[in-house]
Amino acid sequence: MSIKNTDIIDGMGIEQAANTLVLLIADPYPWMIQEQEHINALEKKIRNYVAYIQSGEYRSEFGDRNFDAFRIEIQSRYFMTKLCADMVVALRATLDDCITIKCMVKGVTA
Repeated sequence: MSIKNTDIIDGMGIEQAANTLVLLIADPYPWMIQEQEHINALEKKIRNYVAYIQSGEYRSEFGDRNFDAFRIEIQSRYFMTKLCADMVVALRATLDDCITIKCMVKGVTA
């Protein structure tokens, strides 16, 4: 799975200590080629994940379990461009307090 499959959740798990549902986005692609298409695909995937959370669709996997928080974790092989980072910051500003976006590049958290 990857950002090219915008309607598929790449991975998910529960951070037990914080009672947080973590949704993974895998982004293995470099940024120098087709940057705007890359940004558009990533934004669409993030928005789909937010809709999945807000609609309660995750309950089909986890039943009636209530989570205290939700985290969308982008795991990328390459550092984001400034345009992409700006898009992520703008999206973060629109989210409910219980939803966060975390970016990781080769194990480095941003």
